Amino acid sequence: MSATSKRSEGWDTKLRRIRNSLSAKAFLWVFGALAVCSTAIYAILLTVLPKQYQIASDRQTEQNADMLVSELNGMSRRNGVEKIYSFCIQNNAAATLTDGESTLYFGEIQSNEQTVATSNITADIEFSDGAQLLILTSLTNAAERISRLMLRFLPVIFCIILLLSALSAFICSRVIAAPVAEISGISESMAALDMTRRCGIKSGDEIGVLARSLNTMADRLQAAMLQLENANARLREDVTKFQALEEQRKSFFAAVSHELKTPLTVLKGQLENMILGYGDYKNREKYLPEALKSADDIENLVKEIIAISKAENMDLRDSSEEISLLSSVGETVEALLPLAKGKDIRIHQNIDDDIIISVNRNLWQKALSNIIGNAVRHSPEGAEVFISMERENVLAVENTGVFIPEDDIKNVFAPFYRADKSRSKATGGSGLGLYIVKTVLDLHGMGYSLQNTPRGVMFLIHLK
Repeated sequence: MSATSKRSEGWDTKLRRIRNSLSAKAFLWVFGALAVCSTAIYAILLTVLPKQYQIASDRQTEQNADMLVSELNGMSRRNGVEKIYSFCIQNNAAATLTDGESTLYFGEIQSNEQTVATSNITADIEFSDGAQLLILTSLTNAAERISRLMLRFLPVIFCIILLLSALSAFICSRVIAAPVAEISGISESMAALDMTRRCGIKSGDEIGVLARSLNTMADRLQAAMLQLENANARLREDVTKFQALEEQRKSFFAAVSHELKTPLTVLKGQLENMILGYGDYKNREKYLPEALKSADDIENLVKEIIAISKAENMDLRDSSEEISLLSSVGETVEALLPLAKGKDIRIHQNIDDDIIISVNRNLWQKALSNIIGNAVRHSPEGAEVFISMERENVLAVENTGVFIPEDDIKNVFAPFYRADKSRSKATGGSGLGLYIVKTVLDLHGMGYSLQNTPRGVMFLIHLK
């Protein structure tokens, strides 16, 4: 690329910057306007001022001449000559005093470019010693000198005009364009969704109003964006929960089909063999109780599933009631006493009688029965179960002599999950007990957890 092309490209770049810069435009416009106006004013003064000064000077000379004539009348010629001489010196004038026979001259009219006779005043003077004719001639070179002086100082004046215009343009560009540039920068940040910047302009003019309006809009947009972000976060949480619930529901129904399939297959096989009389199945008295046991297992499982479905679809606003915590725990413990006595397990209660909770009575009793029942059912013979308030509003159910592997604790609330991998009905239930507890407590908005303690396992419920 040649040097000429580079210079041309450099000028194009500078011109684009000027076109895109409000400060540069304001500076150039104000500078040009001030320079042109100041130059025009000086040109007008150069043209008009000398002429006006000449007119004013002539008028003043005429007024002084009238006063001189008034003073000379009645004065002696000798004193009058002195008066006329002083007048010519003070007013830059020449005079001729004549009586027709002799003439006296005051001053001299020179025929050059510096001294010009601009006006003549003729008056008859009545001296005390005779009449005389007075001719006053105004001499001036002031107008011409003013014009030449102004032309001589024209370069200096022009430089001063340019300097003052540039200074004024710079100040105006800073005062006017700088706030606009700041507002423009903040608006660009807002367009990029950055609502943190604010205008610091405090003036009471239109720019200040615009700055305050922009700050108000930024505050409102920031608040709206924050609300939108919170709504989006809640929506994402809801979507995540919905997806988790959907996955849980799919897993639940898959597990239900698996759990129902086994006892149904066993029951069907037993009934078919008894009907056909194969082998030992001819002894119906022996296998009918086993078939009934399989039917009971299926019935219990179906009841558990129905209980879960009812709990998930129940509206607590119409079914909640205030009950005594001590009374509800007592009823549950009393129902489980036969099972506890059969395993020589002692149940200890330590609950204040003034604790009232608002719950759905049936669902709460079901959850409480599953929790305490698990504590009794999974404890070894001779163990103990403690039911107490661990701290304010936290109900604790602890059973001794047994522990849950840490890897299993996080999964115990999943449907059909049993820590006993043999999945024996003798050592575990349907696997839905704690899932029902989870569903009921979630419905009531109560927190819960299961943890190992030095002496056993503790279930905690955060009461509302």
